[in-house]
Amino acid sequence: MKNIKIYAMCLLFAGTAISSCKKEKSAELTSNLEEVVLDRTGWSATASSQETTNLPVTVLDGNTNTFWSSNATAAFPHWLLIDMKKQTVVTKIGLTTKQSDPKGFTKFRLEGSNDGTSFIAIGELTFNPALYTEQAFTLSPARNVRYLKLTAIEKAATQTGNITFLAEFSVTGLQERKPLTDIALSKTGWTATASSEVNFPGDELNLASMIVDPISTKSPIPDDSKVPSFWQADYDVLHPYPHWIIVDMKKASLLSYIGLNAHTDPKQGFSKFSISGSVDGVTFTQLDDDRNFNPTTVNEQKFAVSPATPIRYVKITLLEGTSYPCLANFEGYIKL
Repeated sequence: MKNIKIYAMCLLFAGTAISSCKKEKSAELTSNLEEVVLDRTGWSATASSQETTNLPVTVLDGNTNTFWSSNATAAFPHWLLIDMKKQTVVTKIGLTTKQSDPKGFTKFRLEGSNDGTSFIAIGELTFNPALYTEQAFTLSPARNVRYLKLTAIEKAATQTGNITFLAEFSVTGLQERKPLTDIALSKTGWTATASSEVNFPGDELNLASMIVDPISTKSPIPDDSKVPSFWQADYDVLHPYPHWIIVDMKKASLLSYIGLNAHTDPKQGFSKFSISGSVDGVTFTQLDDDRNFNPTTVNEQKFAVSPATPIRYVKITLLEGTSYPCLANFEGYIKL
C-alpha cells in the first residue's frame, strides 16, 4: 500500500516536481558501449544565416581552414543546428573557431532536441575565440538527442560588426562497440618442443618445430615433398599416449583462439586433447575441458581459449587417437 501511495504522489506532482520523483540519469558506459568521437558522415547543418561561400556544413568537414560564417547583415544571436540523423547519447562536444581570427563569439547556449522543433536547455558556456585548437565541453548529464543547437549570444570585444563564425563542430558520444576481430599472431621466432618427435634424417623428419612453420611449408623428406610439414610423436611402443607439444610464442598474449591443422592423411592423428597455458613454461593451467579434434579434415579447426592473463606458452596434450599421433600446424589468435 505504501508503494501505491508514493506512486500516486509522483503522478500528482509530475507537472511541477517531476525531478523529486525521478532523477535524470546520466548515460552509463556498459560492456557493449564505448565513448568515441562520432563519425559525422551524412550529418547536416543549418544556420540562422550564412554567407554565400562559408556554409554551415563546413563545420562537419574535418577541415579547420573552412568555416561557417553568419551573414554580415544579421544581428546577434546567431544559431547553428546540427542534425546527427539519429538519436545519440552525447557526452561531449568540441568546437574549433576560425583560424587566425579572434573576433568570433565568447558565449553560447547549447540545446538538444529529438524532433528539431522542441529543444531542451543543456547550458550556457564560455568560448575563447582566440584559442585556435579544439575546445571541449562535457555534457553533464549526457543527453540522448538527435539535434544539437548552438546559439552564439555574445561576441568578442574586438568584434565591431555582428558577424560570427565557427570552423568545426565535433560530437563525442556512446555507440555500440564494434565487433572484435580475431587475428593470427605472427609466428616469427616461435619455437616448439615435444614429449617426443620423429627424427630420422633422410627417412622421416617430423619435428616439433614444424607446427610453427608457415602453413605452406612442405615436408623436407623427398617422399613427402608434396605434404605440408608436421610434427609426429614417436609412435613406438615406448611412447604411448598422452603426448604433448609446447609452443613458445616468445612473449605473452591474451589468446582468444588457437587454430590446429591435422595431417593430410586421415588415418593419422588424434581425436581428443587438452589445452594448457603458462607464463613461465613450467607451471601450466588447463584452459577449459578436454576438446575433441577431427583428424579427417585438413581445414583449420579453431578452439576458443580464455586465459585469465596473457600467456607465453601453449601446451597441447594429445589424449586419444590413432597409433600415429601428429599435428601439422598451430596458430594463435588475439582480439583486435
